[in-house]
Amino acid sequence: MALRSLFLAAALVGASLSGCSRETADHATSEVDSAAHERAIRSNISDWLEQIRKRDAAVIAGHYTEDGVLMPPGAPASQGRSEIETAWREMMETPGFDLTFEPTAIVVSSAGDMAIDRGTYRFTSTGPDGQITDTGKYLVVWQNVDGTWKAMADMFNSDGQQPAT
Repeated sequence: MALRSLFLAAALVGASLSGCSRETADHATSEVDSAAHERAIRSNISDWLEQIRKRDAAVIAGHYTEDGVLMPPGAPASQGRSEIETAWREMMETPGFDLTFEPTAIVVSSAGDMAIDRGTYRFTSTGPDGQITDTGKYLVVWQNVDGTWKAMADMFNSDGQQPAT
């Protein structure tokens, strides 16, 4: 069921973003202020990073839609705020946990109801042999819920070497 929902969400995002525009409302062909939406998403991201520093998994989970999904590498997907909160809490309990991420592009749909945010992350922790650092990329699908941007799908993976198969 979750996989079906994910495929449906991907199809909806594809259809919604097919007319994406970075134009602002002052352009004659656009009624959506994409720049204002992008600023709102970037503000949300800044708050999210602050909550990571504070280790507040409950507030972080609130950045997701009610049925949002977190898809970390090497782990099952967490769907819904309760599972997402648990996943974030467990990640942040990792010894030496530190995470930063930064968008490289935010594209808002022409309707202003969906957006994609792709970027890079840097994760550090402490392992048995010392500090571990991982860098990678992420993709977040945002949904405008009653004027507030919420993550409906959050996926990331490492730029590091994958295990041999």
